[in-house]
Amino acid sequence: MAKILELANSRQISLGQLREEFRQFLQKFNKLTELADKFNLKVEQGEIVVLLFVRLNFLLKEIVDQYWEFFLDEDSKEVLKGLTVTSTNFYMEIKKNTDLKNFQKDDSYIVLETLKHVILSLIKASLRVKALSEQEVNALNLGDITPQESETMLTSLASTQKWDWVYKNLA
Repeated sequence: MAKILELANSRQISLGQLREEFRQFLQKFNKLTELADKFNLKVEQGEIVVLLFVRLNFLLKEIVDQYWEFFLDEDSKEVLKGLTVTSTNFYMEIKKNTDLKNFQKDDSYIVLETLKHVILSLIKASLRVKALSEQEVNALNLGDITPQESETMLTSLASTQKWDWVYKNLA
């Protein structure tokens, strides 16, 4: 209870407002969980679901950007740190295995650009709640991960690729 009061006081909001924000956080978190389950099911079925990947990651980014203060307890810090390291490792693996000649025509381009957005948000939140130190972030050796595409453009590209596939199969 003391931590809840401290959080409300530090943000200069009432407990009612904090409760409402937490309710919104839980709604988005439940939506994230549903999308993750749907994504995992599609992947297990062998489907490539880039649009779902983009939506899932941008919802995670939104949650981390908007509700980073809810990650202040030790368990949440570990989750945030784990998400950051896992996303970074996945980014590095995809980047290593990407054919740079056809890069912008490939699904990996959308995946990498999406991950850049998410990783930056995860790192920022991890630093804020002290889940990661500056040295640990530097040790990730990410180089320049400034996104080249906006969230809207990546969603549009993933959506276009989905519909291109549908149209090809209908033809």
